[in-house]
Amino acid sequence: MAKKFICSQCGQTFEAASMPDKCPICGADASHISPVKSKGINTNGNVYTICYAAVMVVLVAFLLAYVSSALKPAQDANVAIDKKKQILASLNVRGIAKSDVEAKYNELIQETYVLTPDGQEIEGADAFDVETKEIGEKFPIYLAKTAEGEDAYVLPLKGRGLWGGLWGYVAVTLDFEKVLGAYFDHESETAGLGALIKEEKFQSQFIDRPVMADGKVALTVVKKGSSEAETQIDGVTGATLTSKGVGEMVLTGIQQYVDAFCKGIDNALAQPQCEAEKCCDKPECACAGQEAGACQEGNCGEE
Repeated sequence: MAKKFICSQCGQTFEAASMPDKCPICGADASHISPVKSKGINTNGNVYTICYAAVMVVLVAFLLAYVSSALKPAQDANVAIDKKKQILASLNVRGIAKSDVEAKYNELIQETYVLTPDGQEIEGADAFDVETKEIGEKFPIYLAKTAEGEDAYVLPLKGRGLWGGLWGYVAVTLDFEKVLGAYFDHESETAGLGALIKEEKFQSQFIDRPVMADGKVALTVVKKGSSEAETQIDGVTGATLTSKGVGEMVLTGIQQYVDAFCKGIDNALAQPQCEAEKCCDKPECACAGQEAGACQEGNCGEE
């Protein structure tokens, strides 16, 4: 293979198979001849740096995408197991091994429903597929049995704490009269304070508490030491805003379920105690718009 040489005498370059004895152009001896060194990559240049960085970014992005794709089924399975453990916790099944969660869930969850805000059942919908952020637009409901064998509705709830989102599951009797169990969790509440809503000690306070009072949901959380009724749960000491968030989530969230149930009186689900609409509140009623007293016990009466 021919190599390039340069003559320092004449400054010319030429090719030869090996080092010549003299320059073929000017005749200078071999002491004036030297091989031409090929230029390598300039690793200190900007072009090299940019190209190297671009290649590395592409390779790393590809590897991350591949790993994420490969691990996604396992990640999704773990998320599903964790969600089922939370639902089971609201049914007073806790400390169960991961390998037993699926079987226990299938044993205790009888059916699931998804209602619209006006109480209509969404055909073919599975409550488990409803994401937390969708609650309020959809109402997922689990018909289940507690660890003690009582029939229950498990109601998923969402709310807002001091630093981030809250969510939970409250198990109630089919007539919405009593709490059978509860579980709450959070995104980023303060450790040792608001984060204590995740502890069984806080959640167990809800068991056997009444849900309703005077036809409305009254169950809530108040500042620790200020509870005055059976429907008021003591909050976490030093976590007033987180406790308030849980209270609002429970009170408003369960009331939304009650409203949906009562609007959908033609569905096949067991119903809470719904307030009957008074005749005089109905536009078609003869006494609608008349003075109070024209309606007697929900019926049109004489003035």
